[in-house]
Amino acid sequence: MSTETLTRQRSLEQRKSFVRSIRNPKSRIQNLLILGCLLLSACATSRPIEPVPGEQPTPAPDVLEQAMLSVVAIVVEHGGTGDAFGAGVIYDEQGHILTAHHVIEDADRILLLIGGGYTVRAEVVGIDPIADFALLKAEAVLPDRMRPAKFAATDPRPGDFVWSLGNPFGTSRYGGEPSVGRGVVSAVNRTYLNDDTGRLYLDSLQHDAPTNPGNSGGGVFNMRGELLGLNALITTTRETPGDSGVAFAIPSHLLKAKAETLLQGRAISHGWFGAQDYRQATEIFPQGFGRLRAVFGPIAPNGPAQMAGVQPGDVIIAVDDVELYGIHEVLMLEDAVIPGQQVRLTINRAGSEFEITIIAGQRPWPFG
Repeated sequence: MSTETLTRQRSLEQRKSFVRSIRNPKSRIQNLLILGCLLLSACATSRPIEPVPGEQPTPAPDVLEQAMLSVVAIVVEHGGTGDAFGAGVIYDEQGHILTAHHVIEDADRILLLIGGGYTVRAEVVGIDPIADFALLKAEAVLPDRMRPAKFAATDPRPGDFVWSLGNPFGTSRYGGEPSVGRGVVSAVNRTYLNDDTGRLYLDSLQHDAPTNPGNSGGGVFNMRGELLGLNALITTTRETPGDSGVAFAIPSHLLKAKAETLLQGRAISHGWFGAQDYRQATEIFPQGFGRLRAVFGPIAPNGPAQMAGVQPGDVIIAVDDVELYGIHEVLMLEDAVIPGQQVRLTINRAGSEFEITIIAGQRPWPFG
């Protein structure tokens, strides 16, 4: 058995353990199943965050200064079509940079803007486009102006104050240093599948610090100057083309795992059951309460689900006897499955519950 297989199996067991730990499932009532499908909307807004009592903390200036030294602005040249802007986080003393894949996608040349008016060229080391992650390598390191980020040792909690550092609207081109915004953690464990791009944002950190185009790839830090995540996604409406107060960051534990995998020269795999997307449903019990469930949406032609006989509208009850509640838990477990691995899905179809065996595939990229 390969090291990759052992790593993926361990990840799957950890995610199963996570699912079990966040709730204490009771026996399900079988005699009534009412399914109300609720379409997942990319423009949904979260409940307002209650004000945090007291004044916002003001950390020592050197803490923020250290965090700023670990973030670089990125300018991406696309031939004759103009430049794009983003940001990145310094990973190590060798000059490896963490950023969002969509920042550097199809780049002809990548430049890092460093405080003090310096520029450094960078090259792509490896990518995980499905997770919107890329690892770069700076051609030169300026030790006094480029410091590796310190990763947070504790998990963030809703209400914690955070800084968001990046390059909104390319403003760093006026001086090099990143811009700083401040807000709070709005939520944790947010998982979102963008069915337009095929990108999958797992276990994300949601925050309300000002986040605009150009902030992508920049870091989200706690008040100790420790990295919590990497900005990758904002939720907007047509009426709000920029900051809406709903931003999502790839969590630091996933950043470190992906960076180490790519540095070892290994590709990053993503398990896939064959759904083009999932819909949320509510299972209502006779007692009047219910639980969230995930429902298969459109099925990819010739994908694992279609080959196994899954149909659109099938409700996922469990995977390998681990009962799952909602899209977040399904996507977390699905992603951890090794492509080629056989899994048992317990599904409900029109009130009847039975098992289907699926041979998981690799989530496709490009999407569509």
